[in-house]
Amino acid sequence: MDALRTIMWVGLVLALALPLHSQDAEPSLSDQVKAWARRLDSDTLEDRDRAERKIIELGHQAIEYLPQVKPSTPAEAKARLQRIRTILEKARADSAAKASHITLAVEDKPLADILGAIQEQTENKLVDYRSNFGQRAETTIVSVDWKEVPFWQAVEELFAKTNLEAYHYAGQPNVLAFVTRQSSSGEPNPLVRTSEIFRFEPTRVESFLNLSDRSQRGTFLNLQVAWEPRVEPIVIKLPLDQLKIEDEQGKSLTSGDQTGSLDTEVLQGVSAVDIQLPLGGVERGSQKISTLSGQMVALMPGRVETFMFDKLETARNVKDSRGTIEVVLESFRRNGDVWEASILLRLLNEQGALESHRGWVYNNEAYLQGPDGERIDIAGFEETYRDVDTVGMSYKFVLEREVGDFQFVYRSPASIISLPVSFELTDIPLP
Repeated sequence: MDALRTIMWVGLVLALALPLHSQDAEPSLSDQVKAWARRLDSDTLEDRDRAERKIIELGHQAIEYLPQVKPSTPAEAKARLQRIRTILEKARADSAAKASHITLAVEDKPLADILGAIQEQTENKLVDYRSNFGQRAETTIVSVDWKEVPFWQAVEELFAKTNLEAYHYAGQPNVLAFVTRQSSSGEPNPLVRTSEIFRFEPTRVESFLNLSDRSQRGTFLNLQVAWEPRVEPIVIKLPLDQLKIEDEQGKSLTSGDQTGSLDTEVLQGVSAVDIQLPLGGVERGSQKISTLSGQMVALMPGRVETFMFDKLETARNVKDSRGTIEVVLESFRRNGDVWEASILLRLLNEQGALESHRGWVYNNEAYLQGPDGERIDIAGFEETYRDVDTVGMSYKFVLEREVGDFQFVYRSPASIISLPVSFELTDIPLP
C-alpha cells in the first residue's frame, strides 16, 4: 500500500512539474519574431518602436520568419517591416563577409578528405579540375595542423603542399576550382594579401610605348580579386579617389584622373575578377610600388526570395515587394505561339547594381508552376526596358494547354548590399 502511495505521489509531482517546465521553455525564434511583428501596428508609438527594435536584436536569422508584405498589410507595419529587412540583410551580409576559419589536425590523409572537411566547416566547395586539362589527378596524401586558420591561409598552404593553384573560370557557381600549378618556380605569389573573405593578388605589371605616337605610353597593374566561393558578388567597384599608390621614394603613382571608379561585373561561374589599374608618373628610377591601398566596394546579393503571381489571364500591374526589391507583373498574355510574362524589377534603394550591371538580373530564375507541382521552364527571355533603378524583362513560355491554374514564379535577391573592403599591398616590383 505504501508503495502504491509513493508511486501516486511521484506521478502527481511530475504532472505538476511538466507544465511549469513547459512555461519556462524559451519561445522559438519563429514565435518571437511573429509575436513582435504583430505589434508593429500597435496603438502606441512606444510599443511599435519597441517591437521593431526587438526584432532587430534577434539577429539576421530573424529574416527567415518575417511576415510577407501584402496589399492588406497596414502602411505602418509595411514601412517598419521593410526597414527591418534592410537592416537585417545588411547584418547578414556583414556576417557573411567575415573570413571563414578552419580547425583541422590530420596526418597522411587523402586530399579529398581535407577538401571535405573544409567544405563542412566553411561551406566553401573546392573542385578538382585537373582532368579537364588533361592533368593527372592522382591521390595525394596530406598532413595539416590548423587551429582557427582563415580560409585563404589554409588554401594557400594546402595548394603549396600539393603543387596546386586556383582556376577561377570553372563556369560553376559557388565553387573554387583548382589545377596543377603552372608557374615555373612552383611557389605561390608572395605578394598576395587577404581582407576577410577577399584575396588580392597583383599578377602583372605592364609598360607600353606606342612607337607610332610616342606620347602614348603608360603602365598598368593587373590586380586579381577573389572571394570565398560560398558568396557571389554582383559587382566589384574600386573608387579611384580612395586609391593610394606610391613608389619607394614616396612619389605618387596614381594616374591623373582620380574621379569615378573602376567597376567590374562578376560573371556567373567565375570566382575572381581582374582589375587593370592605370599607373601614372612611373619613371625608370622607380623600382617598386611600395604601397598600394584603397577601399573596394562589393555589391552583394541578399537572401533570394520567391515572388508568386496567380490569376495570370487577368493579372495587370500586380506588385509584390520583398526587402528593397519590387517586382511588377505587368501582364501575362499570348503572343502568337508563345505566352509572355512581362515584368518590371525595381531596386528601391538603388546602389548602382542596375546602373550598368544587369547580369545578376539575367540570372534570376523564372518559371510557371501548375497546381500539381508541374514546372514549365522559360523558352527564352529579353530585356524590354532599362532605367537607373528599373529593368523590364519579358519571359517566353510554350504551353500545350491554356494557362488555367498556372502561377508565374520569379526568384530574385530581396536586396543588394554595399560592402566596403579595405586592402593594402606592398613591395610590388616594377619592370
